[in-house]
Parts: sequence; structure tokens; C-alpha cells
Amino acid sequence: MDKHLLIQLEQLRNEMVETAISEQNLLHRDVLVLSQTLDEIIVRVQSERRTLAKVT
Repeated sequence: MDKHLLIQLEQLRNEMVETAISEQNLLHRDVLVLSQTLDEIIVRVQSERRTLAKVT
């Protein structure tokens, strides 16, 4: 598993939460963009985990 990817995921998640709090709006454009980016990373992590599970 790529540790860098997991660190990036956590940093983006924190940034999304902070942005949502500061903007007081879950539908703010910046929150949505961060959420979409997080979704892409989550899919990559899940894919890597599935690949590793098949190998072992």
C-alpha cells in the first residue's frame, strides 16, 4: 500500500472538513471539489487493496 496516498487522503479530508466549517456550507464549491478529489483517491486505495488481496 502506498503510504503517501494514505497521507494525502488524510490531509485532503482534513482540508475538506476545515473548509466546510469555515464556509459554513457543505455545498460550497471548494468543499465539493475536495470531496470529489477524495473520492478519486479512495477509489485508487480500494483498487490497490483489491489487487493486494488477490496476490496473497
